[in-house]
Amino acid sequence: MKAVILAASPAERLRPFTETRAKPMIRVAGKPILEEITSSLASAGITEILIVVNHQRETIESYFGHGHEFGLSIDYVLQDPVDGIGAAVKCCEYALGNEEFLLVYGDVLVTGPVFESLMAQHVESGGAAAALSLPASSREFGNVYLNQDMKIVELVEKPTDPHLSNYVFAGVFVLPHSFFHLLGTHGNDIEKCYQEMISAGALSGAIWEGEWLDVRRPWDILEANRILMRMWRRAEIHDSVKLEGNVQIEGPVHIEEDVVIGSGSVLKGPCYIGKGSYIGNNTLIREYTSLGPESVVGYGTELKNCVLFGKSTLGRLSYIGDSVIGERAHLGTGVTTVNYEAPDTQIMVETEEGRLSTGMNKVGAFIGDNVHIGARQVLAAGTSIKSGEVVESLITLRSIM
Repeated sequence: MKAVILAASPAERLRPFTETRAKPMIRVAGKPILEEITSSLASAGITEILIVVNHQRETIESYFGHGHEFGLSIDYVLQDPVDGIGAAVKCCEYALGNEEFLLVYGDVLVTGPVFESLMAQHVESGGAAAALSLPASSREFGNVYLNQDMKIVELVEKPTDPHLSNYVFAGVFVLPHSFFHLLGTHGNDIEKCYQEMISAGALSGAIWEGEWLDVRRPWDILEANRILMRMWRRAEIHDSVKLEGNVQIEGPVHIEEDVVIGSGSVLKGPCYIGKGSYIGNNTLIREYTSLGPESVVGYGTELKNCVLFGKSTLGRLSYIGDSVIGERAHLGTGVTTVNYEAPDTQIMVETEEGRLSTGMNKVGAFIGDNVHIGARQVLAAGTSIKSGEVVESLITLRSIM
C-alpha cells in the first residue's frame, strides 16, 4: 500500500513561518513535522510515498529527495492550483493505479503506532477506515459519531454547540481506489465524499488515544514540540560533543554531533541541541527548548520552552521564553521576550484575521526567517515579526560633542 501525504497548502495561518517554507517542514524537537510522519510510516512498513506539493515545494524536495536516505521511495505530485483537499487527493489518481491507499494530512502530529492501529481496523472491517482522536476541544473540527460496531454513523462539520466534545478525524485514512470516483461525482468536495461513505456504512473508525495535534497556528508549534519531547526518556549525546569545563546536564537532553557547550552552562531536559551549534558560557537552556542545527547562543542567555529552527544567533545576556524563531535570525545583546501579562490572562496575537487568543497565559514571540533584531529590545507577549524584518537597536545615546 502506498501513502499519500498532503503538503501543498500555503498555510497562511502559520505565518511568518510558512512565508519561507512548506508547512510540514516546520521543525519540532529537532525534525520537520514531515520527517516525523514519514518515519512513522516506515515503522509501519509503508515505504512508498506520494507527496502532494505546491507552496515552497523546493523546501520539501531538497530535504527528502526521492527518500533513499530515509529508507523510502518518494515521488511528488504537483497540485496547481491549490484548490482544496479533495483536488489534492484527485491529483494522485493515476499514480496509484487501482490500489487502495493511505491518506495522511501533512499538518497533523501523531505520536505512537497510529498507522498500525488504523491498518488493523482496516483489515478487521474489510473496508475504508479513519483514525479518530479526542482533542481537548473539538469545536474547530468535524465531529464524528460511532455505533457499537465502530462504523461511523454521523459527521457534523462546524458544530455550533460550544460545549461539544467528541471524536474528530485525525487526518489519517485508508481509502479504496473507488474514492476517486466519489471525488469526481462530488466535484472534489471531500466532505461530501466522506458523508456518502458514512451514509452507505462504508467507513469505520479506529480510535487513537495517543497524542494528536493539528498544527494550525504559530503557538501550536510549541505544543507540538512538547508532545514529542514528553516521549523522551533518556539523554542522547553524540561522542563528538565538546563540553568546555563544568557543564551541568539534567534529564533527557539530546545533543547532536559537533556541538560545543561553554563552561558554566546548564541544560535541563527534555531539550535538543542541533548539529554544529555553539552554546556560550553560563547559558541556561531549560525544558522543552529545541535549537536547530548551527544555532549560536551567547554568554549568559536563558532559553525556556522555545523552538529555534536553526542557523540563528542569540546575543549574550538575552531571555527567550515560550517563543518560536525561524532560520537565520539574529537577535542582539540583551533581547528579552516578555511571555506573561497578568494572572488568568490569555495572550493575544495579531494575525491577518485580527487579534486572536492563543488560549495560553505564557506566550513570547514568533520571529520569522532572516529577521534582525538589534540590542536591548524588549518584545511584548504575543509579538509576531514577519520574515526579513529589521528592528534597530534600542539606542539611548549616540554621541556628545
